[in-house]
Amino acid sequence: VMYARMEEADALIESLSRDKDSNLRRSAMYTVAMAYCGTGNNKAIKRLLHVAVSDVSDDVRRAAVTALGFILFRTPEQCPSVVSLLSESYNPHVRYGAALALGIACAGTGLKEAINLLEPMTNDPVNYVRQGALVASALILIQQTEHTCSKVAKFREIYAKVISDKHEDVMAKFGATLAQGIIDAGGRNVTVSLQSRAG
Repeated sequence: VMYARMEEADALIESLSRDKDSNLRRSAMYTVAMAYCGTGNNKAIKRLLHVAVSDVSDDVRRAAVTALGFILFRTPEQCPSVVSLLSESYNPHVRYGAALALGIACAGTGLKEAINLLEPMTNDPVNYVRQGALVASALILIQQTEHTCSKVAKFREIYAKVISDKHEDVMAKFGATLAQGIIDAGGRNVTVSLQSRAG
């Protein structure tokens, strides 16, 4: 309903953000993501960053960080610097959100800075953070070759290793399985993009 409405959505965002119900606060974060999708709006980024470090609910914090990816997808080179500190957060939900934000904003770009942030997250002690990092890395590396991004082969090895490891957690295995499907999507003939040729 609020897609691309920008400032027109602010009143709804404000009322949802102040609600006691964490599900409504989380929906406020996704409303910000849709209202300011692809704009790189500083006010929206500040709002999301504030919630990402201050809300009492992990779900709301995760949604706030993930929403950054939608706001920055037209300027993917900005996303790694915005989420770099969040990717090292003590809170695993925030780390997961940072991984997804990178995957969404930098999809199909092969951006080295984003991959460098995700690489250590593939060894995160928390299973769902590893899952998010694996899926996000595949989104970024889709349609990339060794020539365009030197880390492609390494990540393919990581996916295969995680899938075949008997002792690996099922959440991470699921992430690696999805990642393998994404990186080879359509027989390596398709890519992922949040915008059409018309914009």
